[in-house]
Amino acid sequence: MKPSIKILFTLACAYAITTASSFAQIYTFDEFGNSSGPGISPGVLQPDPSGGLPGLVLVYNLAFPVVTGDVALMEPGQPAPGPYSDVVRFWDPTGAPQSQIIFYSDVSAADPADSPADTGLPVQLIIAPTNPIYINEIGPEGNNGAIYTPGGAQGTIPGTVGLQYNIISDVPEPDTLALAIVGAGLLLFALKRRRQASVR
Repeated sequence: MKPSIKILFTLACAYAITTASSFAQIYTFDEFGNSSGPGISPGVLQPDPSGGLPGLVLVYNLAFPVVTGDVALMEPGQPAPGPYSDVVRFWDPTGAPQSQIIFYSDVSAADPADSPADTGLPVQLIIAPTNPIYINEIGPEGNNGAIYTPGGAQGTIPGTVGLQYNIISDVPEPDTLALAIVGAGLLLFALKRRRQASVR
């Protein structure tokens, strides 16, 4: 390949990567109030702005408008509109630049509250302007979530078209996470010892 063609090819690849990354804004948030992405604040407990539940709920403030509506998360393999375990409510009834995400998570005797989002599910899902979106969680119980892209296969609303929302509905317990890290470290140590022994 000629040097000039190589340079053009490299520039084209760099342009494609830059263009793709500028359009794919990713917002991540979880049941503990942690968040990342431009224009999203950490979640805080406050009175439910949508009136979905009495009392305090986990709310993320956004610096951009969204289309109001609900995304219901179901356990893996459940058909829609099967029983759902979490509801992410995009809330912007006035169309203002400031909007909110409300994170509701189911709580029961078998699954007691262990995070700020565990306040129960709203009495009813928001139907207008269209039906709620139902998506399955991905990953094992205790460490799962969902990826929601408005305008994609799941539909055009709620949320903001062109953005990707990574919803983490179950965060591993600290003890489980620590055990997994220790186990991975021991496995790597054993593999390293085995390689050193085979080299000798």
